[in-house]
Amino acid sequence: MGLVDRLLDRWRQVPPLVTDVAVAAVVALVTITSIVTTDRGDPGEHTTAWGWVLQALQLVPLVWRRRAPVTVLVLVSAGAFAYGAANLADPAVVFAPAVAVYTVAVHRARSVSVPCAVALTLVAGIVLAIDTRADAEDVAVNYFIGITSWVVGDTTRTQRERAVWLAGRQEDESRRAAADERVRIARDLHDIVAHHISVVVVQAEAAQEVLATRPDRAESAMAAVADTARTALGELRRTLGVLRTDPELAPQPGLAAVDDLAASVRQAGLSVDVRTTGAPRSVDGVVGVTAYRVVQEALTNVLRHAHATRAQVGLDFDDGALVVSVTMWTVVPVGPLRTPSSRIVIGAAPGTGTDA
Repeated sequence: MGLVDRLLDRWRQVPPLVTDVAVAAVVALVTITSIVTTDRGDPGEHTTAWGWVLQALQLVPLVWRRRAPVTVLVLVSAGAFAYGAANLADPAVVFAPAVAVYTVAVHRARSVSVPCAVALTLVAGIVLAIDTRADAEDVAVNYFIGITSWVVGDTTRTQRERAVWLAGRQEDESRRAAADERVRIARDLHDIVAHHISVVVVQAEAAQEVLATRPDRAESAMAAVADTARTALGELRRTLGVLRTDPELAPQPGLAAVDDLAASVRQAGLSVDVRTTGAPRSVDGVVGVTAYRVVQEALTNVLRHAHATRAQVGLDFDDGALVVSVTMWTVVPVGPLRTPSSRIVIGAAPGTGTDA
């Protein structure tokens, strides 16, 4: 953070009333110095006690300019018009009304600031027309300062409102992204738990059946249960780690992990082959994760609900798309029955998005 940013941050931490007192003091110092200089330079114009009262009417209300912008503008303008109509030494620039106009434009909507600016412009024109000492230079300078003050104030208010709107929009987008991420994590947890628990159940049941007659097979089945449980724990840690934003998280599973998935299902007793057609190529991360989850869910359903002896996973790299299919073979009295799944287009070529 630069020096200017640090100073601005400290300035924003100052209470508003203290800031307004400081602004009023600076405007008073500049105005009084200008009047005193004019008194010395032009013996024909002197500021009387009444003149200082009118100056106080312009300067003191600035302390409450943000609490009651319109009221302060009325008081300051009245004091400035009365001072200008008297035969008194004029300051080089009328700062107090300019600050009041700026404040109204910043803290009030255009439905308020525009009528105030128009009314002030008309009254100022009348006062300048009555004042015989006013010349074109006075008119040009005062109108320029007044209009500039309103434009700067209105622009500042518009920018603040836009900043608030953008902050609200970013907050909404962050909440929406967090909700989407929670849904994705819940879906991944479901896929992970359903698949691995199904494998564990199948292996455990197989171990129970052969425990008395084939202890070696029971031991192999329980080893597969342990491996599957460790794999499930690893995937759960990786998925839950997203919630902790751990920078050392392993990547989400993709097409490269389909072979490992098939191997884990083979340990549960289902023969699974992975067949790839077309020219294999890399796909987007979302496409790879989706393909993996589709295969995982399909094989889990085959294990849990189908009396299948064999399954085949097809990865077909068509032009611009990745097509995933899972086919299973079941045993019926008349012989093996091949039951193919539907072809599912889950992704497009890298960089072209997804097509569900």
